[in-house]
Amino acid sequence: MSISVYNALLLPQLKNLKLVSGENGLNKIIEKIGILDHEMIEGIIGNFTKGDFVITTFTAIRDDKSKIEKCIKDLAICEISALAIKNIYVKELSKNIIDFANRHKLPILFFEENIYFEDVIEDLMSGMLSRSHMELMASKIDILFNNDLKKNIVRDLAYEINRNFYNEHIVIFCKEKRYLNDESLINTTERYSRSRAKSIHHSIIKYKEGLVIILTYKKITNKDIAIDTSNIFKSLNITEKTFYIGKSTYAFELMYLDESIKESIFASRSCELLNENPKNYEDIGIYKLLLPYANDKWLQSFTNSLLDLIKRYDDGKFINTARIFIKNNGDINLTALEMYQHKNTIRYRINKMKELLSIDSENEFYEQLSIAIKCEKLI
Repeated sequence: MSISVYNALLLPQLKNLKLVSGENGLNKIIEKIGILDHEMIEGIIGNFTKGDFVITTFTAIRDDKSKIEKCIKDLAICEISALAIKNIYVKELSKNIIDFANRHKLPILFFEENIYFEDVIEDLMSGMLSRSHMELMASKIDILFNNDLKKNIVRDLAYEINRNFYNEHIVIFCKEKRYLNDESLINTTERYSRSRAKSIHHSIIKYKEGLVIILTYKKITNKDIAIDTSNIFKSLNITEKTFYIGKSTYAFELMYLDESIKESIFASRSCELLNENPKNYEDIGIYKLLLPYANDKWLQSFTNSLLDLIKRYDDGKFINTARIFIKNNGDINLTALEMYQHKNTIRYRINKMKELLSIDSENEFYEQLSIAIKCEKLI
C-alpha cells in the first residue's frame, strides 16, 4: 500500500494540515506510518526508514529547541516521506530548520489539537489501501489491453476486477481532455466507489489519463445502457466538453472483455484525433485498423517516407494542403474554399504531390495519402 504525500494531503482528515516546508518533496511516497514518542527520541536513526509518514507532538522534548531540531535532521537522514507535528507544544519552527527541510525536500506539516492521531492514521491507511486497490485494478486493465490472452484468462481477470460482473457488457473509456495529474480521476473513482446508488455489476477504474467504465447486464438493452450512462456521467460530472468518450460494441460473454476495453480506448482515441465526440467503435472506420498498430515501425516508416517528400517541398505549404484535402475527402473545391485559394492552385499542388510521390493513379494516390495523413497523428 502506498500514496504520495501530495495525494495524502487531499484526504478528508489531512487536508487541513498546514505545510511549512518541503513543497518539492510532495511527490514522495508514503508506505507506512510511524509515531515518534518519547522512547524513540534518542534513537531515531534505525527506527525510521524511507517511506515513513511520522507523527509526533515532541512532548518529551517540547522545551528543548536544539533536540527538536536534531530529531528533524535525523528524520531527514532516514529519508522519511513527511513529518506531521501536532501543535500542542511546538507551534512553529525556526527559519534555519525550515530552510534545512526545504533543502532536503522534507515536507513538515502542522495540525491542530482537535485533530486526533487516530483520525489521521485511519484516513491515511484508508487512502493508501484505496490507491493500492486502484493500482491493482489498473494493472489488470493494462494486461487486458496490451496482450492477446486466452479467453479463459480474460474471463478470470474480469472476475478479479469484479466478481459480480454479468456476461453481457459494454465498455466506455473517458479520457480527460485537460489532464494535469491523477488526482481528479482518483477522486472521481473514489466518489463512485462510495456512492450508494452504484450497481455492484458495474465498475469504474482509473486507467492512465482516463476512466474505464464497465457496464454489465444479465440482459443488455439500449434503454438500460442509456439510463446507467446518463446517471454515471451526471453524478461524476463527465461531459463531452471535458472528456473524449469512446464506446465499445456490445459483447455477450465476459471472455471478450479485453476486446471491449480495446475498442473503447481506440474509439476515445479517434475522438481526440478527429475532434469529434463521442464515438462508437463501430463508427471509427479505418482507425479500427490503424490504431492497434500506432507504434508499429513499418507503419511509421511508410508514413514518414511518403510525407517527408511532401513536407520538404515549398516550405510546408503542400503538406498543409494535403491534410486539408484528405480532411475534405479529396474534394478540391472544399479544400480551396477552406484554404482561401483558387481551385486551380489546389489542383496544381495535388498534381505536384503525385509527381513527388511518383504515383500516376488517382485512386492509388488518394488511398496512400489518406492513410499516411491519418497515421501522421498516431505516430
